[in-house]
Amino acid sequence: MCFVENAVIAAAGMGTRLGAGLPKCLVRVADRPIIDYQLALLREVPHVFMVVGFREMDVIEYVRKLRPDVIFVRNADFQHTKTLESFHLAARGIAGRAVFMDGDMILEQESFHNFMEKAACSSDSLVAVTRRLSDEPVYAEMKGEPENLQVEGFSYDKPSAYEWANVACLPAASVHGGTTHVFEFLRELLPLPAAVLDRLEVDTHEDLRIAEELVVKEAFWRHCFEGSL
Repeated sequence: MCFVENAVIAAAGMGTRLGAGLPKCLVRVADRPIIDYQLALLREVPHVFMVVGFREMDVIEYVRKLRPDVIFVRNADFQHTKTLESFHLAARGIAGRAVFMDGDMILEQESFHNFMEKAACSSDSLVAVTRRLSDEPVYAEMKGEPENLQVEGFSYDKPSAYEWANVACLPAASVHGGTTHVFEFLRELLPLPAAVLDRLEVDTHEDLRIAEELVVKEAFWRHCFEGSL
């Protein structure tokens, strides 16, 4: 069960690498938009914020049918800002901590619940890393045992078995705006405790093909819909 009270989904971008012509949160994987998978995992979180920009009304209209209480935050400058600015815009309306995540991923249920439980049991920040490396990974330099991992650094060119998974639980007041990437902001806070997530990121057509294949073949990607949606 999740005890983190706030979650922020960044879904303002145009998804130019994928070139689908719609926000990536609405791209379908195995007959469901990506946002379906995320909201199913967040159903125990009482306050969900979603930052919108590109084709914002399409996102709002669809999400309201799934979860009417989602709070929408508009990033009017979505064409010129990165995810960190979207996180900052939502964080301004949050007291306490929140889970911040990109809107272009499918997260495996058990590992996500483990992340949330670890976040709930701590008053500190928590960073998610993954062993499922992407085409352009931001490598995470790790230290410690599997049950007590810590992120020591991030790098494009220092290979590691882990990469930054684009999910973190942070005090909302600590999230500032800016033109840098989220992992560059997190460098200011290192070292940080970490938890391992299994996730499928959908940035390219090849990512989408792989996601379709895994979601169809591996039933655990669909467990999050049991009794919901």
